[in-house]
Amino acid sequence: MNNMFLSSLEKRRSVYNLGNSVTLPVNKISELINQAIKLSPSAFHSQSTRVVVLFGDHHQKLWAMVKRELSKRISPEELESRLSKIDACFAAGFGTVLFFEDISVIQELEQTYPLYANNFEKWAEQANGMAQLSVWTALASENIGANLQHYNPLIDDSVAQEWQIPQSWKLIAQMPFGTIESMPDDKKFIPDEERCLIFN
Repeated sequence: MNNMFLSSLEKRRSVYNLGNSVTLPVNKISELINQAIKLSPSAFHSQSTRVVVLFGDHHQKLWAMVKRELSKRISPEELESRLSKIDACFAAGFGTVLFFEDISVIQELEQTYPLYANNFEKWAEQANGMAQLSVWTALASENIGANLQHYNPLIDDSVAQEWQIPQSWKLIAQMPFGTIESMPDDKKFIPDEERCLIFN
């Protein structure tokens, strides 16, 4: 099937061999990420997803923070391989997108629409996932590789303090990105009929 959107989705992969030789200007990358977030859907058009984009020293500071927090919590035997992976797969990139949810927006919706109060947190997580996919695919369309990590809640307090994050923002995921130094292996897929039931 010749479909530009599906081609873009196919291009989006978990790229772990990242480099920092991105030639797209920082302001263009920032605009790309901002637009991808803006155009992503959310329940009741709540727009509760927030992002912080880290470049340069800020990007490096984040991954040093991750290493520092991990060092406090895992055994020395495990630590070396974990730290080397962080250096090679995440810190080696050009930047990182931090994804958050603004809990104050969710709480306001819960009060305004009590009938759906039990669903808003779940719907916000779904919206955040769609925003992550939108950003990831937008980066891939510019030949920028990325992967998705979840070092929260280990780093939540340190991140909030370092970048003065509003108290109502809850950290959800981290997406390091950069040049694609090598492509991942081909993906294997389950048969279509196991994934999709069609009645006509």
